[in-house]
Amino acid sequence: MTSPALRDGLRLAATVTVVNGFASLTGLPFALYASLAVLSVTVGNYGNTLELGRQRLVGTAVGAVVVFFGYRAWGDLPLVVALPLALLLARLIAGSLRLTVGYTVCCFVVVMGWLTHDQQLDSWIPLRLLWTAFGILMALLSLRLFWPSRARIQQREGLLQLLVDLGDTLEGVAGHHPEAHQSQSQRRRELGRQIRSLRMTLLNLREQRQGALLELGSLAPQHPLARMWDLLDQACEALILDLDELRRLPGPDWQTWGLQDDAAAGANFVEAVAQRLLLWQEHLRSSLQLQAPPNSPRPALRLEALQTPHSLAAYQRLTPDQLQRLASRLVVLNRIDHTLASTERQWRELVA
Repeated sequence: MTSPALRDGLRLAATVTVVNGFASLTGLPFALYASLAVLSVTVGNYGNTLELGRQRLVGTAVGAVVVFFGYRAWGDLPLVVALPLALLLARLIAGSLRLTVGYTVCCFVVVMGWLTHDQQLDSWIPLRLLWTAFGILMALLSLRLFWPSRARIQQREGLLQLLVDLGDTLEGVAGHHPEAHQSQSQRRRELGRQIRSLRMTLLNLREQRQGALLELGSLAPQHPLARMWDLLDQACEALILDLDELRRLPGPDWQTWGLQDDAAAGANFVEAVAQRLLLWQEHLRSSLQLQAPPNSPRPALRLEALQTPHSLAAYQRLTPDQLQRLASRLVVLNRIDHTLASTERQWRELVA
């Protein structure tokens, strides 16, 4: 079903029908409140429906408590005095609980209880709470049973697949790709195509994230999953930019310059970064709950290879332009190292 409006409308109609059918079978009074709860809280996504349901249930409970005790305390006072006192008390309690939608429900319960059900509060209040809770539960179940939204799952799977694709691309940069026999210009074009694909995937995931955030509710930006999505987004963006810069930089002539050990150290580091990204993906996929980063040592850019007597002697023979080419590549590798360290540090803080 491609139309969200049609899908949501059919889901709502089916849920109300089921609720009304069940209410008719029970024979209990005041079953209308269950259907009203479904109509009031169902908004098309699980997170906002859960928040509206929580507000409605808390507001109903607060209003029930206020009207139950308020009527007994002020029932003998004139209506124009007693009812405003009860509403003022309800407003103070609802405000202290920071209710928004629930505030209106709270006041409505006080007015209905005081004016219409004052002689049957002992039975009306429990049934009102029961049917409201039942309606909210059915609204939440309908979002899981009838055309459930998959935005949150797709966001998670998309980011995990992006980590895999980044790892594969980094392995190609490290020189372990099976097509390594291609010429340098061919490899640059192929790497450019892969980077464009990675960038498009990241942009598509960002466009889809708003739907996933809706499933997490009104406080989605503070949700650990949303913060983890942002963290992975930032890490992937930084790595894609670094990959593109590596592609654009003129490659050092390692063998001619006598820097084979430096080339091997850089390739090993990039390979280790690729393996680390794949490890992130496996670690995050293993559980739906947010886990701490892997405990194994993080790959680090080893600078010892740059300080061997052989390397130091080779540096002395390089021209300023050659040294700049070498330094530019090392700066990019150092940024990649910093990206991994920063991401895992923030990851640990997130799950702490």
